[in-house]
Amino acid sequence: MLSNLLLSQIAEICHGELIGADRVILSISTDSRTVCNDAIFVALKGDVFDGHDFVKKALEGRFCAALVERDLGVYPTIVVEDTLKAYGDIAHYIRSQFKGAIIAITGSNGKTTVKEWLSQILSQNLSVLKTQKNENNQIGVPKTLLNLEEHHRVAIIETGTSFPGEIPKMGAVIVPDIAIITNASGSHFSGFGSLEAIAQEKGALLLTSKKEGVVVLNRDDPFYSYWVGLSVGRQIKSFGFESNADLYADDLEFHADSSVVTFHYENESLRASVASPGKHQVANAMAVVQTLISLGWSFSLAVQTLSMPLTISGRLQKIMSQHRPLLLNDCYNASPKSVNAAIDVLMFQNAQERVFVLGALGELGLLETEIHEEIGRYAFSSGVNVLIALGPTAGKAVKVFSEQGGQGFVYNTHAEIAQKLKELNESSAILIKGSRSAQMEKVIEELDY
Repeated sequence: MLSNLLLSQIAEICHGELIGADRVILSISTDSRTVCNDAIFVALKGDVFDGHDFVKKALEGRFCAALVERDLGVYPTIVVEDTLKAYGDIAHYIRSQFKGAIIAITGSNGKTTVKEWLSQILSQNLSVLKTQKNENNQIGVPKTLLNLEEHHRVAIIETGTSFPGEIPKMGAVIVPDIAIITNASGSHFSGFGSLEAIAQEKGALLLTSKKEGVVVLNRDDPFYSYWVGLSVGRQIKSFGFESNADLYADDLEFHADSSVVTFHYENESLRASVASPGKHQVANAMAVVQTLISLGWSFSLAVQTLSMPLTISGRLQKIMSQHRPLLLNDCYNASPKSVNAAIDVLMFQNAQERVFVLGALGELGLLETEIHEEIGRYAFSSGVNVLIALGPTAGKAVKVFSEQGGQGFVYNTHAEIAQKLKELNESSAILIKGSRSAQMEKVIEELDY
């Protein structure tokens, strides 16, 4: 943690009441199983758990204090109205002590890729803190910021959302120097109801960014003008595939493992290789370049870094084994737009037969049937040879795919799908994708590459 705090200081930050003796705190944790003798335990409450049930045990030797919402008769404790808000308040205070750059990223697609790409590039010369795994919610964001240390020079924070109001709260904790919105597309419909509501939620990050800060926006997104309206006073840097963007790309060539494009910025044009395939990755690359420029990099140097190989587990990760088909592991998560992008990458592969394995997309609400059917149409029109689905929801894509003349199969277990894939010869390429809830990585585990 960037600075050690007294319990009395924490109580003041959280507008809480300290009961018991004051002392110095070296770290903060929401996990009662952690052994932290100089730490405070934050008792969070969820739908199926209540951290208050573990406070007494935590104070028996693992922690020296607790942050709670009621007096439990064990001390020292700080009593607050809302432990989740208090957790964020502490993280915000630590963030306010940080002198480096804070970058926050949101978007329906691409935010994890942009985060990892930036981290990979910046870590070559700087100490970088970044969001780990999928810790991009109201618990994960404070947890990341509380890990800030003196040696860090940049923090890259990812923010996701499942329901309205999450991003405003996270943004108020982060207060980013640079705020990035990659796009707004059809995911989380069950939580928001409309694409407009999703765009409004993403845009809330801009309202929490520093007044003198930088906003990086996708010029091709239908909600670009709306986001510009939220960014009054801030420096706006846009990217896209049309010349009206500050940074744009054209003359695109797509290959199995890379893309070659021409980038244009101000009065310069550079032909460059992007070490990740697909148009969606070129868009992510432009978000990366604009962010690097915002940090003081030259356009040419920023573009050069895109040739560095980028590998993210579960994100179109290539898995190869001798005498077996090529696997594209894209199991981390899925949205309608990212499914289409993954299909595009599958079609770039040099293979005699291209097979798409689909797990159901979640949080689509009333649009569930329509979106899965559209996936089936897109897969067929793109030239996918075989579409395999897990379960009846993803099976809706297979139904449309088969009606148009494609070869489709629906199975109920990961093991059945793996058995089917074992029948393919080594000249095939297989894309495996689905939402987290589908757990499509289990297919790959069954294949045992």
